[in-house]
Amino acid sequence: MKPADEQLRAIIETIPALVWSAGPDGSAEFFNRRWLDYTGLSYDEARDWGWAKVIHPEDLSRLVGYYRSMLASGDPSEIEARLRRFDGEYRWFLFRAGPLCDTAGKAVKWYGTNIDIDDRKRAEESAQRSELSFRRIVETIPALVWCASPDGELTYVNQRILDYTGASLGDLARAGWVSFLHPDDVQQTVTMWMRAVDSGNPHDVQYRLRKHDGTYRWFHVLGQAMVDAAGRVSQWYGLLIDIDDRKHIEEALRRTEARLSRATQIATVGELAASIAHEINQPLGAVVTNAYACLRWLSSGSTNLDKAREAAERIVRDGKETGEVVGRIRALFKRTPVQHVMLDLNGLIVEVVRLLGAESSKRRVAMETELQRNLQSVLGDRVQIQQLVLNLLMNGLDAMDSVTDRTKRIVIRSQQNNATTALVEIEDSGTGLADCEKIFEPFFTTKEHGMGMGLTICRSIAEGHNGKLWATPNKTFGTTFRFTLPLHTNELTGLQRS
Repeated sequence: MKPADEQLRAIIETIPALVWSAGPDGSAEFFNRRWLDYTGLSYDEARDWGWAKVIHPEDLSRLVGYYRSMLASGDPSEIEARLRRFDGEYRWFLFRAGPLCDTAGKAVKWYGTNIDIDDRKRAEESAQRSELSFRRIVETIPALVWCASPDGELTYVNQRILDYTGASLGDLARAGWVSFLHPDDVQQTVTMWMRAVDSGNPHDVQYRLRKHDGTYRWFHVLGQAMVDAAGRVSQWYGLLIDIDDRKHIEEALRRTEARLSRATQIATVGELAASIAHEINQPLGAVVTNAYACLRWLSSGSTNLDKAREAAERIVRDGKETGEVVGRIRALFKRTPVQHVMLDLNGLIVEVVRLLGAESSKRRVAMETELQRNLQSVLGDRVQIQQLVLNLLMNGLDAMDSVTDRTKRIVIRSQQNNATTALVEIEDSGTGLADCEKIFEPFFTTKEHGMGMGLTICRSIAEGHNGKLWATPNKTFGTTFRFTLPLHTNELTGLQRS
């Protein structure tokens, strides 16, 4: 054998592939040592068409048919099939073959290689299974799923979105999804989405989306960016969660709470009837007395205009005071829009204490105030804060109705809690509470004819003002209710002082 032939054979036997050759009719004539070692066949067993016995039974017919078509066409070809190893295990191989042609272009010999692709094949199958599993998850979860490119362009939506909108991905892409938004939600939604795309920050918004039947439903929409190693956004993934039923329930609860709040106010009017009458009767009685005095000074033989003028001035003063009492009561129970303004918290507390003066006297309860001087103004709705203080004081009065063995007193304190909030404490010497948190639950009451909404509404008022309301037992008797309200700061301008 020539040195060149020996070198060529050495190459064929060494390359990391299974090498073979066949005649023009496809019958095998040569297998390199790797091929024989892999299959465990001898040359005599493999020659001609004997190699077919190591092809996987499920692949044999397809492979032989393809092989014969290749021989007929004379064109180079490749196909994937499983080849049995000497120990009985099948592995995937890429079968490649090309012809050696004569001067007339006719194939006189075929040369081929079998390259092991089993690891790649299994990785591809695993990836396909993972993708299929992921797709099944995405299509099955009870939510509308979407994907978008780094610039915010929709690239995928799951079937639930298509079914909900009755549209195709093409209809929704290129910002087509905006046309499915409720007209009132378009501007805010688009602004927030573009802000997220520009910054890469999570997208979190609620909007109404049109269904295929023309109705709108509320959705909570979440979007999260996936970033690459360099920190650049490579894809957006998001969910649309239907919250329409929850929205309607929340709205119904708000309406119910408003009605219950109104009912609580009306009930309080009845309880305060005596106090209101006392508050008004005092200045009205003074008006009548001063009016008689004025008439006497004007009707006497020696008219005393100075005395008459003093009486008339007292009439004006007492009339104004009566008007102020009526105004305070009307404001307290009038349905007015919520308006956060600058409030003199101490002055407001004093007004409510004064309003309850007759009621506390009737119940033999001493009401004391310890109010911090020069307390900074707070921000809040005057009527709601009045209602909050009033309800808590009435609650304290009710808590002491059964007390007979000690002095009954309520102490109202105010102070600056920290740099941003004011603190109000209402301490009673009543019977106390078994559970200082349960009392704030809706419809829970310790009163025989109570509705169980008073303290719930009080907490909602405090929280609606970015404050807190809580209760703690006293060391001896009774309970102390505390609530905080935000202080007015110089940064807030354009507010009305009240």
